[in-house]
Amino acid sequence: MTPLEKLSVFGLILAAVLLAMACVKADRVRAWRESSNPSAPDVPDSAFVVARLTLVTMAVLMIVVSVRGLATGNGA
Repeated sequence: MTPLEKLSVFGLILAAVLLAMACVKADRVRAWRESSNPSAPDVPDSAFVVARLTLVTMAVLMIVVSVRGLATGNGA
Protein backbone atom coordinates (compact mmCIF):
# COMPACT_ATOMS: atom_id res chain seq x y z
CA MET A 1 0.00 0.00 0.00
CA THR A 2 1.53 3.29 -1.08
CA PRO A 3 1.58 6.36 1.14
CA LEU A 4 -1.03 8.03 -1.06
CA GLU A 5 -3.36 5.06 -0.66
CA LYS A 6 -2.83 5.12 3.11
CA LEU A 7 -3.64 8.83 3.17
CA SER A 8 -6.78 8.24 1.11
CA VAL A 9 -7.97 5.46 3.41
CA PHE A 10 -7.29 7.70 6.42
CA GLY A 11 -9.37 10.42 4.69
CA LEU A 12 -12.28 8.02 4.24
CA ILE A 13 -12.09 6.99 7.90
CA LEU A 14 -12.00 10.66 8.91
CA ALA A 15 -15.05 11.32 6.73
CA ALA A 16 -16.91 8.51 8.51
CA VAL A 17 -16.03 10.04 11.88
CA LEU A 18 -17.23 13.46 10.74
CA LEU A 19 -20.54 11.98 9.57
CA ALA A 20 -20.92 10.19 12.91
CA MET A 21 -20.32 13.48 14.71
CA ALA A 22 -23.03 15.11 12.60
CA CYS A 23 -25.51 12.43 13.70
CA VAL A 24 -25.20 13.15 17.43
CA LYS A 25 -28.46 14.56 18.77
CA ALA A 26 -28.55 18.10 20.12
CA ASP A 27 -30.04 16.93 23.44
CA ARG A 28 -27.04 14.70 24.05
CA VAL A 29 -24.62 17.57 23.35
CA ARG A 30 -26.61 19.90 25.60
CA ALA A 31 -26.55 17.31 28.41
CA TRP A 32 -22.81 16.84 28.02
CA ARG A 33 -22.22 20.61 28.06
CA GLU A 34 -24.41 21.04 31.13
CA SER A 35 -22.60 18.28 33.01
CA SER A 36 -19.16 19.70 32.19
CA ASN A 37 -20.05 23.40 32.61
CA PRO A 38 -23.43 24.05 34.28
CA SER A 39 -23.13 27.84 34.15
CA ALA A 40 -22.60 27.95 30.38
CA PRO A 41 -25.34 29.63 28.32
CA ASP A 42 -27.65 27.40 26.32
CA VAL A 43 -26.68 26.75 22.71
CA PRO A 44 -29.35 27.76 20.17
CA ASP A 45 -30.73 25.25 17.65
CA SER A 46 -29.29 27.26 14.78
CA ALA A 47 -25.77 26.53 16.05
CA PHE A 48 -26.44 22.80 15.73
CA VAL A 49 -27.77 23.24 12.20
CA VAL A 50 -24.67 25.17 11.16
CA ALA A 51 -22.40 22.62 12.85
CA ARG A 52 -24.12 19.72 11.10
CA LEU A 53 -23.93 21.42 7.71
CA THR A 54 -20.25 22.14 8.27
CA LEU A 55 -19.46 18.58 9.34
CA VAL A 56 -21.35 17.04 6.41
CA THR A 57 -19.70 19.43 3.94
CA MET A 58 -16.26 18.60 5.31
CA ALA A 59 -17.03 14.87 5.09
CA VAL A 60 -18.21 15.12 1.48
CA LEU A 61 -15.11 17.08 0.51
CA MET A 62 -12.91 14.54 2.29
CA ILE A 63 -14.61 11.69 0.41
CA VAL A 64 -14.10 13.44 -2.93
CA VAL A 65 -10.43 14.14 -2.21
CA SER A 66 -9.84 10.58 -0.99
CA VAL A 67 -11.49 8.97 -4.00
CA ARG A 68 -9.50 11.21 -6.34
CA GLY A 69 -6.35 10.30 -4.41
CA LEU A 70 -7.08 6.60 -4.84
CA ALA A 71 -7.70 7.10 -8.55
CA THR A 72 -4.42 8.99 -8.90
CA GLY A 73 -2.52 6.33 -6.97
CA ASN A 74 -3.70 3.59 -9.35
CA GLY A 75 -2.45 5.40 -12.42
CA ALA A 76 -5.94 6.11 -13.79
